Amino acid sequence: MDKKTIVAFFLIAIILMVMPYYYEFLGLTPSNSKTIDENKTIDGAYLHEKQNSQRFLDNDSTSYNSLNTESKEFVVFLDSPLYTAGISSQGGGSIVSFLLKEYIVNDTSLVNLIDTDFNGDNLQLEFTDFNGNQITLSEFWSIENSYNNNDTISIDSPIKLSFSSSIEGNQIRKDLTFYPNSYTINVFVDLQKISDRYIAQERFTLNWNGGLTSTEPNKKDEASFFSANLSQGQEISKHGGKVGKKIASTGRTDWASIRSKYFSAAIIPITTSNYGVIEAKNNNLIKTSINKDVPFYKMGVGFSSSGPAEALIYLGPLQYDRIKELGVGLENTLSLGLAPIRFIGRAILFLLVSLQGFIPNYGFVLIIFSVLIKVLVYPLTKKSYQSMKEIQTIQPEVTKLREKFKNDPQKLNQATMNLYKEHGVNPLGGCLPMLLQMPLLFALFIVFRSTIELRGAPFIFWISDLSQPDALIPLPFNIPLYGDQISLLPLLMGVSMFVQQKMTTSQANPQQKIMTQFMSVFFVILFNQFPSGLNLYYTLFNILTILQQKYLVHPKGSTKATQIK
Repeated sequence: MDKKTIVAFFLIAIILMVMPYYYEFLGLTPSNSKTIDENKTIDGAYLHEKQNSQRFLDNDSTSYNSLNTESKEFVVFLDSPLYTAGISSQGGGSIVSFLLKEYIVNDTSLVNLIDTDFNGDNLQLEFTDFNGNQITLSEFWSIENSYNNNDTISIDSPIKLSFSSSIEGNQIRKDLTFYPNSYTINVFVDLQKISDRYIAQERFTLNWNGGLTSTEPNKKDEASFFSANLSQGQEISKHGGKVGKKIASTGRTDWASIRSKYFSAAIIPITTSNYGVIEAKNNNLIKTSINKDVPFYKMGVGFSSSGPAEALIYLGPLQYDRIKELGVGLENTLSLGLAPIRFIGRAILFLLVSLQGFIPNYGFVLIIFSVLIKVLVYPLTKKSYQSMKEIQTIQPEVTKLREKFKNDPQKLNQATMNLYKEHGVNPLGGCLPMLLQMPLLFALFIVFRSTIELRGAPFIFWISDLSQPDALIPLPFNIPLYGDQISLLPLLMGVSMFVQQKMTTSQANPQQKIMTQFMSVFFVILFNQFPSGLNLYYTLFNILTILQQKYLVHPKGSTKATQIK
């Protein structure tokens, strides 16, 4: 690895370390520190009947005491090939559990996107009355289906749950429709009979309080992915988690969403929406295992109450193809890099998924992928190494010029450029090909670090999850930056970097050699907590680069620049 490459990777490492503190400086992380009980498990057996809800309520909202309510909660469970969901009569169909059958947590239990202590106040209706009070219809509604409490219904075809209540004899209605082999839920709301008597401005909001639950073992890494997004007129506003910040706007709303590292909840209007809101509030109930706040996100989409309103809810994994099929641009919330490199990230993800269609093990997919990428960038890499070799060939003459003109920098620069021109050497020839590869390197880093396709995907032996570090030896303590485990792949990557650097810096000065050795150790420390899939790719890429340098780039016996051209 040449000096310019080392500097480039060093800058990437510095950016990775500095960005969290930069975000915190900008106020993109909340300010109160709390703790989650990581041993808490939530299974599908959501508690039966209860007289009063203990869930978090928005302090700015109140329940409506004129609402005709049931005295007990009614819960039914819906079983689809993709999930098992518990639906409560509270709020006319709030989701109290949502277990994903294709995703597990802690190697044992299914991922549950709902925690009733945290985000159980979802799909609830809110409006402002004529006295200026914020009203949330969060009481127990009546269910009109002929199901018994705690029944489990199989979703073999679309299933509709209908809820109703009334305010002083004026009936209101809410329907939820579930579909087989889909993470979408259709929500139908009819508040027409109370619109002109109770709802100011004839507008209500379909809300989701609390965001999504934590599902990953590395809480610190996962926390960096939590965010809320609001799309209006195909322009997306992102909420980074600053407590107290509220993004609210009238106008046609495309969707509102909340995401974690691998999962998303979104409200997508079907009838015209005239309002959207996302915000983060202080959360006095839930704490995280790290010394940073997990924001209590709230999102809402507003509708006219003078007619029926309809929306589509997406609650499931951040799989590019699934959410792109929704046709509203929700795929833009995926972590595929900034706009200049997003198309590269999409191409990388497409290639990964396509290869997995032929090769069922993602570990072997990464091996094939690293070979394909190495072939793709080979012309640039070869050009870079050739330029470096040419510069090394005339390096003794450059050294003589430095000694001759050590007191005259201007003459030294002119003489050096004349020497380069005489030998046909481009001093930037080794740098430019590497710079052209940087967008690809950034895109690879982002995709491999965040794609759900690698979540829970095993490889071989000790590598049981390509989205997690390949921890070989647990440590009884945590080392800053390094972590609380010893991972093998970062060590192998460090060794491959050292060998690669030794091959390219054999004639380098002692200071450069020390720098390259330091970088090998530094990357071992930095990458110890990164996903094993990412480390596997970089290790294989380094090994292929070593082979390329040894057998393809360096012609035997080449000592002059003219022989390399």
